Formats: sequence, C-alpha cells, structure tokens
Amino acid sequence: MNTKGKITGIISNLVMVECDGPVSQNEICYIIHSGIKLMAEVIRIGKKTAYIQVFESTRGIKTGTAVEFTGHMLEATLGPGILSKNFDGLMHDLDKMTGI
Repeated sequence: MNTKGKITGIISNLVMVECDGPVSQNEICYIIHSGIKLMAEVIRIGKKTAYIQVFESTRGIKTGTAVEFTGHMLEATLGPGILSKNFDGLMHDLDKMTGI
C-alpha cells in the first residue's frame, strides 16, 4: 500500500503534507487537483510531515487536498539520441511542446 497524505500548508511551490505512512527523501508524489496529478518531489521529512517541491503551478491548490506517494525516486531514461534533444526536468520534449 502506498502512503497517502493531505496538504497542510502551501508556500509557492513548497507544499507541506501530513502523511499516513513512511516516505523517503527524493520520493516522487502526486497532488490530486481537479482530476489532474501534479508531480512533486519530497525534499525534506519531519515527524509526520513531508515537505514537497511541486514541479508545476500550485495555483488553486488548497489545504486538505489529497497527495499520493509512489515509493519511487525521480528518474530519467538515458539512451541513444538523448544528447540531440531538449528536455525539461520532467523529461518533456521541449521541441514538441507549443507555447514555450
């Protein structure tokens, strides 16, 4: 069973989450906001509080919002051709994105 939590505080892209189980440093989690999963990473751990950095906009997120922890660290697949492409920190291909 993956750990779950609820948001207790928000300061820009830093979000404090009260957890119902164990979490790890650098673990990936998702904030469930309006049916969309916003990716974040655990950057600090307190007793029952995880401090997470959200990689996307936190606009509209409120205290009490659900968070799911994955139990996995942030990772990127490396292979042939990766040096000739442009990616952001979440491995989105910037050459294929519009409006940047």
